[in-house]
Amino acid sequence: MDQLSLSIDAYTQQGLRRSINQDCIGIGSWRGGAGGGTELSLNYQREQNSELFLLSDGIGGHDDGEIASRFAVDSIFELFQSQDNFDILSAISETHSKLAKIGFGSLRPLGATLVGLILTKNLVTIFSLGDSGCFHFNDNKLINMTDGKKSPKIRSNIIENCLGGGLTMPVASIIQRKFEVGDIFILTSDGVSDWLSKAVFKECAQIQQRNRSEALCVNAARAGSGDDLSAIFIEIKSDTTLSD
Repeated sequence: MDQLSLSIDAYTQQGLRRSINQDCIGIGSWRGGAGGGTELSLNYQREQNSELFLLSDGIGGHDDGEIASRFAVDSIFELFQSQDNFDILSAISETHSKLAKIGFGSLRPLGATLVGLILTKNLVTIFSLGDSGCFHFNDNKLINMTDGKKSPKIRSNIIENCLGGGLTMPVASIIQRKFEVGDIFILTSDGVSDWLSKAVFKECAQIQQRNRSEALCVNAARAGSGDDLSAIFIEIKSDTTLSD
């Protein structure tokens, strides 16, 4: 599986009951949401040995969620790009400590959830903190990779395990598996995943490449979600199936 092509589709929008979009998407140098754009669609042949995709959600009820999520994405990406042997746990620890210092002394210190996916030569690594999710779709089967791995919410919607937030050092869930051509991985914020059935995820995954992520977010809004909405679709394709 040396020759691989990727189809990437990402979308984010401010929630109907939110004053600012506190979600942040990171794909290469592109940022969506907090301080960034709204949508991205790419088809390309993979050239790097590994690639990183991130989605972070600023914690509601805390200060400057859009700053927290953008900081989390930028920090993890900076460490990923500067290290030959990227260590997820070390990067999370360093990012958490930096974010905790920024919010030190505040009654509502900056905090953010995180879900990330690293694609290497023959493995996909998924890591998460909090309630953002990752789904795997192939052969009409949808698996929630982070179901049962999410950190519990305490006192209703308060996240216990996150970057910053005035809490103790977070413990990330990490899952590794081999991937196949045709696999689609979907990263979402909880404003999307908490409101949609597997049937809707499958329906959107079967849309041809572009606008999958926007369709998913639109469906979540229609279902009643007032939260910020963000999604990334990552499809692994053979070289012969790549098209614009």
